[in-house]
Amino acid sequence: MSLLVDRAFTALCWALAALGIALPVGIVAFLAVRGLSVLSLGFLVDAPAGLPLGSGGGIGPAILGSLALVGIGAAIAFPLGVGGAIYLSEYDPPRLLARAARFAAECLAAVPSIVYGLFGYAFLVVFMALKVSLLAGGLTLGIVMLPIILIGAQEALKSVEASQREAALSLGVTTAHALRRIVIRRAMPAICAVTVLALGHAFGTAAPILFTAATIFSRGDIGLSTPVMTLPTHLYYLTGEAVSFDHAYATGFVIVVILLAANFAALALKARVGRD
Repeated sequence: MSLLVDRAFTALCWALAALGIALPVGIVAFLAVRGLSVLSLGFLVDAPAGLPLGSGGGIGPAILGSLALVGIGAAIAFPLGVGGAIYLSEYDPPRLLARAARFAAECLAAVPSIVYGLFGYAFLVVFMALKVSLLAGGLTLGIVMLPIILIGAQEALKSVEASQREAALSLGVTTAHALRRIVIRRAMPAICAVTVLALGHAFGTAAPILFTAATIFSRGDIGLSTPVMTLPTHLYYLTGEAVSFDHAYATGFVIVVILLAANFAALALKARVGRD
């Protein structure tokens, strides 16, 4: 009887694992097949065209806009998140402060993205008078990414063995030197991985950008004070207005491919840094 139960459990695990693999592969394949008719080099570099707008042309400005927004957000969130994680895990702050900061970061990481969009619109667009622009959207995405990077970086730093810190300090080096040459170096693969996850999360989110940075059409001009097209908001427009589902499937496929490429790059970077 026990042998039968063991075999049934093994078969169930294999079935669930196969389903877990087949589901994302099936989604990517479905998007590729449905959008194959419009996928081309021109689709990746041209601006939207046709009537209604988006039924022809491509998504070049949307790709540029998404990359610009995520770049600005990362430039803000990465140093703040990693710096905050270093302070909380290595410099022994007051316990109440450390617990409050961690609790706040965990709460912020769980906040729906639409709330970030409303905050960005009320504070950055209206109160700070940044208007709907690349800068306002980038700052909003930086706030979205910050708690994810801070929590992940703190866990990565905590995973470094205390004996390595003690060995370095026993040799008479400063805390900053031990952090730079030992602790951060050991934690960097995990920090890189969580940063890419945060970038992917920001790259694929639409709600914060709808309120702070998005426009329906752009020729690809990038300026801090001007709105930009992005892939998620363009996909929302194509489906919400029923403009072209073929273009929507192709846009969704491009988003998935970019996110997959970023994750594979993170794995390669993690492996390379881990060997150094």
